[in-house]
Amino acid sequence: MCELFGLSCNKPVGVKFTWRGFLKRGEKHRDGWGIAFYPDGRSACIIKEPKPSVTSPMASFLKSTDFVRSKVVISHVRKASKGSITYSNTHPFVRELFGREWVFAHNGTLRGQLPEPRFYEPVGETDSERAFCVIMDRLRELGKDANHDEIRRVIEATAKEFSELGGFNFLMSDGERLYAFWSCHTSLYYLVRVPPHQEIARLKDEDFEIDLSELKGPDEMAVLVATTPLTDEHWTHFPRRKLLVFKNGLLELSEKARRVLAFIRRAPHRVAIRNIATGTGLELEEATKIVLELKSLGLLRQDRRDVVGPKHPDATYFTEPRVRAFIDVMLSCSE
Repeated sequence: MCELFGLSCNKPVGVKFTWRGFLKRGEKHRDGWGIAFYPDGRSACIIKEPKPSVTSPMASFLKSTDFVRSKVVISHVRKASKGSITYSNTHPFVRELFGREWVFAHNGTLRGQLPEPRFYEPVGETDSERAFCVIMDRLRELGKDANHDEIRRVIEATAKEFSELGGFNFLMSDGERLYAFWSCHTSLYYLVRVPPHQEIARLKDEDFEIDLSELKGPDEMAVLVATTPLTDEHWTHFPRRKLLVFKNGLLELSEKARRVLAFIRRAPHRVAIRNIATGTGLELEEATKIVLELKSLGLLRQDRRDVVGPKHPDATYFTEPRVRAFIDVMLSCSE
């Protein structure tokens, strides 16, 4: 099994602390490591090797310096399942589309026949790179003027299609947004960091801790994604087979989802779904669907005093206390 690491931030940042813990996992995933970041926001810098990260002088240098600075970072440590241990089979992969370089890294094994790419061709032998080429073909077919909703729809539909063939957890970016998908294979988590940064964070893989108030600027926001939690902070598990999109250190939500979240956040007490529907002007069925989606994202919690199920109109919800600062920032940025 490979492991993934991703970062979305509202300003270029270094990754020395958390990435240090991620590279430690190269002790078990010894068939290669790589990192991609965007020095100028559009073109990707890719550094990778078909060797263990824990014995790599290059990886050691990168985690001890501030060379990697970006608003988006994608990293991968590999345990080969398909394809030989070569540079061409090492993640992340990169392709250009309409003046931007897209980066992709995958965890899992696809068992079955993937569609043949039409325009983009794999260089190596992995199912990961072939799947990436198919996704890029489909984005290319949308045309240069496709909006973000269309791009998101194509990526998510293809991800769901490929997840029927096996494990298809992946991170993908165009330098502006970080796309992340969990196919129900192994696991995938995300962590939010917003001001005020006052926690002491400890890496899970080694005896090392750091004061985030010293590490992070007062206006710096970040979302981290990893196969398994890298620190002792509050990580949220991904929802099943749903594409999450992060931009500038925030989770992107639909207008209706933001409306529901804002209504619940402003309420002084727990709120029933039927009242949420009335207060937001949504049909009960649609409000229920959105509430359950926000719950799956770790943003809402059902009151444990309820005697009804999560879909019942009388089920009551409130915002997750541990991420209220993150919710407040998301809502303020969408106003």
